[in-house]
Amino acid sequence: MNKTSRLKINPEILKWARIESGYPIDYIARKIDITQQTYLLWEDQGSSIPFSKLKSLAKILKRQIAFFFLLDIPQSTKKPRDFRNLMDDFLSPETHLVFRRARRYLDILKELNDNTFYSKKYEWLTEFKNKFGNQSLLKDNVSSWIREKLQYTINAQISDTNIEKAYKNWRQSFENSFGIYIFQFSMPIDEVQGFCYADSYPYCIVVNNNYSTASKIFTLFHELGHILKKQSAICLPDSAFEDKKEEFEYNSFAGRTLLPEDIMRPLFHVGDIFSYSRKLKVSSEVYLRQQRSLGLINQKEFFALLEDIHQAVKPKKKGFAISSPLQKSINSRGPKFFYTIVDAARQNRITYSHASDMLGIKINHILAT
Repeated sequence: MNKTSRLKINPEILKWARIESGYPIDYIARKIDITQQTYLLWEDQGSSIPFSKLKSLAKILKRQIAFFFLLDIPQSTKKPRDFRNLMDDFLSPETHLVFRRARRYLDILKELNDNTFYSKKYEWLTEFKNKFGNQSLLKDNVSSWIREKLQYTINAQISDTNIEKAYKNWRQSFENSFGIYIFQFSMPIDEVQGFCYADSYPYCIVVNNNYSTASKIFTLFHELGHILKKQSAICLPDSAFEDKKEEFEYNSFAGRTLLPEDIMRPLFHVGDIFSYSRKLKVSSEVYLRQQRSLGLINQKEFFALLEDIHQAVKPKKKGFAISSPLQKSINSRGPKFFYTIVDAARQNRITYSHASDMLGIKINHILAT
């Protein structure tokens, strides 16, 4: 097709794709070097669009060119509930794209297995409901029950060589013991620390790869709290300790589960808190807040130590570790999802081309696994 050709598309599809991607009109117009008035005409009439501009639009909006010629508007991506009461306007295109990715992964998992398969995987949730009902997650026996089901003891947590190893083990426990898929992708740190989908089978948790490993571990348990209440949610747990009641409950649940009361001890010096929290593979702030929750320190001591921790902890620059495409795919999608897709391709349940697209790697990498 001649790049100067002018095409007529479905204008409603164009508008839907832009809104779904989270881009404002001025950004799109500037990015493809046209006026806002011209772009608004395209969303209104869908006519006289140069092929080269349509190609650019497809790239920005992460859609195939043929998508803009559809007759019917697709169903919008279901987004998790924002418990911070923010509107979608505050969420960037990067975060919107991760919503789409997560839903796409869940959709392929639904295609591969029916609800009967997943209801068996989530029998532990039925057991949880029968045992605890709608009571608060802060009841003493809830956290111990969860830890027992995860089959990851406090001794194993302490024995892990470093916090990265601990995160890997927690992730594996969530996937294998609870059947919850754990994905991790980069998103703006001031928007999202993590989110989960728990409105239909299967369930997943997505953690923001731009956060520290300690924050990722805490996010897993915060989002698990939402899943226990069957809530799809988007959260910033690190900034919610004194915020909304629901978020405070999930943060407290995360702290209690990661730090059982019998291993807690009162610490009044920042150096001691750093040392002991490092041993337990949690952040110093989480340990401090758990001390306060258990009444091991008073309000005055808490705020003084919190200020000292904030002064001492400096944001670390991200490293540039080199990973193979195969390892990057496993890290972002999780081993459980990755090998589910690989096995589906080997069993001819999906094509290798489809598997390659889902995993973001070449077919030969899949064949080599």
